[in-house]
Amino acid sequence: MEQNETNNASAEREQGSGGCSCGCGGGKGADKIVVAVWVVVLLAIGFYFVYTHMDSRLPEPERLLKQAYEQFEKQNFETSTELLRQSAELGNPWAQLYYGGSLKKGVGTAQNLPAAVEWFRKAAEQKNAVAYFELGVCYENGEGVERNPDEAIAWYRKALDGKIEEAQSAIIRVEKTKAVESGPEAEALELYQKAIELFDRQDKDVECAELLRQSAELGYVWAQLFYGRFLCKGIGTALAPSEAVEWFRKAAAQDCPAAFYELGVCYENGEGVERNLEEAETWYRKAVDGGFEGGAQHALDRIKKLKEEKAAPGA
Repeated sequence: MEQNETNNASAEREQGSGGCSCGCGGGKGADKIVVAVWVVVLLAIGFYFVYTHMDSRLPEPERLLKQAYEQFEKQNFETSTELLRQSAELGNPWAQLYYGGSLKKGVGTAQNLPAAVEWFRKAAEQKNAVAYFELGVCYENGEGVERNPDEAIAWYRKALDGKIEEAQSAIIRVEKTKAVESGPEAEALELYQKAIELFDRQDKDVECAELLRQSAELGYVWAQLFYGRFLCKGIGTALAPSEAVEWFRKAAAQDCPAAFYELGVCYENGEGVERNLEEAETWYRKAVDGGFEGGAQHALDRIKKLKEEKAAPGA
């Protein structure tokens, strides 16, 4: 449920992955930003960068990685994952990262969370910033390791230093979670964590949505955000864009940059509110100022272009 978030899902989901053989998606796709968001777009760019900079005289690890990419394109996931394993064992950091992703999600191989963590560590030892981020995810959610918020923050900070912008939202999220765990919102957090466990289960959408609703009503900001997303897309509950907007507002009132972004989307597209580009621009700018830079900055550029086109003579 983060891209800047649990922060922040295989039915249509927002901000999610198209799903690759190495398992580098956030579960059900874009609507469910897993608390532990896998940085799908960045991974795709990284994979493409490696692939397009290879020549005919490749070292063996890079050749295997190139072949893994080709097999992935053909949806031969088991073959792709096996090639990733071979390249990873020869020391290629991107192959180590992607093979770890395969093990984490059980794509093309049996799921093995502890082994996934070890491959992420190998990639991290070679200063792979995305591996730093993924280790943060594992420690945040207790995937393959004992849950440890402080360790998660440490890895997220390394990822942020490595220019992984999504890590900023992750740090904020974990710090808020730590505060909640020792405060009166513990019940809300417990409900939210139960919902998180069901995020990747399509047969549990209704139960997941109900747990999010309960947590949201108790005031937990990330539950408010994600329950709003469920309502916006009709995941596990009736489609209710107007109600979704209200939950986004509640999360925004708690200074959640991802909620600022969602309100921008609603105003830009007229979902649950009357379409208003000026209002959308305001919310997107708040999201950028709050550290949710990726999608929000692109949205600001898009709105600027729309305004210019509208103001052009003859428009």
